[in-house]
Amino acid sequence: MSVAIPRERDIDAPAPGARRIYVIFAGTAVFASRKAESFFAGLAQPDLVQTAVLRDAVVGPNVESVFGAAHGFSSVSSVADYRAAVPIRKYADLSPWIDRVVGGEQGVLTTERVKRFFMTSGSTSTAKYIPVTRSFIQTKSQAFGIYWAQVFGAHPKAKAGRMVTNFSDSGAPGKAPGSGLPAGSESSYWAQVTRATQLSTRPIIPKHIAKIADSDSRYYTLARILLEESFSVIMTLNPSTIVLLFSKLEAFAEDLARDVAQGGLGDRPNVSDEVRAYIKETYTGDPERAAAITELASGEGGIAAHRLWPDLSLAICWRSPMLQSYLDLLAPHFSTTVAQRDYMMMASEGIMAIPVQDNESGGVCAVGLHFYEFVPEAEYEDDDPTVLSPHELEVGGRYVVILSNGSGLYRYDIGDVVRVTGFVERTPKFEFLHRAGRTCSLTGEKLTEDQVSAAMGDVSKTLDLPMVSFTMAPAASGFPRYVALVEFSADVDDGTLKRFSAVLDDALARHNGEYGGKRSSQRLEAPELAVVAPGSFEAWRRQRTADTTSDSQVKPMHLTRDASIAEQFEVRQRFGT
Repeated sequence: MSVAIPRERDIDAPAPGARRIYVIFAGTAVFASRKAESFFAGLAQPDLVQTAVLRDAVVGPNVESVFGAAHGFSSVSSVADYRAAVPIRKYADLSPWIDRVVGGEQGVLTTERVKRFFMTSGSTSTAKYIPVTRSFIQTKSQAFGIYWAQVFGAHPKAKAGRMVTNFSDSGAPGKAPGSGLPAGSESSYWAQVTRATQLSTRPIIPKHIAKIADSDSRYYTLARILLEESFSVIMTLNPSTIVLLFSKLEAFAEDLARDVAQGGLGDRPNVSDEVRAYIKETYTGDPERAAAITELASGEGGIAAHRLWPDLSLAICWRSPMLQSYLDLLAPHFSTTVAQRDYMMMASEGIMAIPVQDNESGGVCAVGLHFYEFVPEAEYEDDDPTVLSPHELEVGGRYVVILSNGSGLYRYDIGDVVRVTGFVERTPKFEFLHRAGRTCSLTGEKLTEDQVSAAMGDVSKTLDLPMVSFTMAPAASGFPRYVALVEFSADVDDGTLKRFSAVLDDALARHNGEYGGKRSSQRLEAPELAVVAPGSFEAWRRQRTADTTSDSQVKPMHLTRDASIAEQFEVRQRFGT
């Protein structure tokens, strides 16, 4: 199995003919093991490691940048100095500096040249440009090396086999306005690097397969390929991708078995001639395999991944509590024979934690990579919140991550809330919980309360609905979706209520592009309407204010991550399930 670490020349553009570079074997075995050893040794003294990172990677190299000069970096000699010199900022606060770099000015945030931008939508509809330097890529590469060293050290069988990944194409980077520097998703960058370093090996899922636009057709074709392949690792960041693959495999089992028996690709998927020719040439048919698929589909337990692919020994995907509904759907497919490991807690802005054990959510704070600070979630909206270093956190505590990445983000409020689950030596382990504030993200859509409120306003106008109040929450069971609990001030005919789900679905997609994308890729089901009894929200408000001195302290809640909230209401009717 090969997992590429980019060389310096890969950072700007992958070079044709680049030889493979491996994480824990071939020429980089010693490199990766030494980096991992150094990283884990630092967990015993995170305060000293973090001070060194602040000095050597964040402040020191950027004293002569415009930002560094404006914030007195030349006088910063301690964590306290840094906190006094630089306020905690969100992207909007940093955007005037970032916009100058996007426009083509170098030396603004870093003395090192910005080479490209990772683009992310975050929880808003406006694209964010995250500056990327050579050193930033090297730091992330170091994190990948540490992660895979741990994974393959624990799972040598997985290391020896093949990996299934890249279920969809990340697109090609564009150009940043003004500077003309490459600008695209981080996943597209690493996919480009991986392709350049694996030119001599045919990937299980080639790029032209991952680019199939229609979701049903792409997942049908993916299932068709995998049914004639053997692999030991299946990996994707979001478990909803694997859930969708397995659900399509079950739904199309009869047609897929026929294709496997005959070879090639049947008429069901809408794909290009290039795709059909590739499948016909590469997968010529296996009647014995087709018979086994048919037998599994009709037998007790149905089609389960661990039965279809007996060599499968490891599944890698995010395991945040917010994704538990997807993980529950995957459990029968992996049974006890397939180990499961979380992927790194990371974003375009940096690495937060590196998992160190199977079947756990989250990992150990990556203290040797970036500089980290934490604000207790309860103080997040305060003007002068408590700010803690990694070794000062407490087990069970919930904190918002503040990141300084050495690539132009200083004391950056990344907006992620984490929960501390334990310690490795003196360094905390934590898991991602949710976005700070009233947000919810079942599969990466990052829905915010203001987006829900705007969408419900659109629904009210479109359908002329007399709403008293509403709140939206994840469904407690079944395929992941949202439930809108709504109280009306007058009776509404069933015909209008049956339209509610589709109208709300469209409105949410307008106000949150990521939601629309997740619906298009079938990772979310359409929202459900739950009509609650008259007076429900007033009773709920009274219950919430029972222990407070004034009900003016309780604000309306239009979005919650609490899937059990429907239990507090008398639901009279449901539509859209």
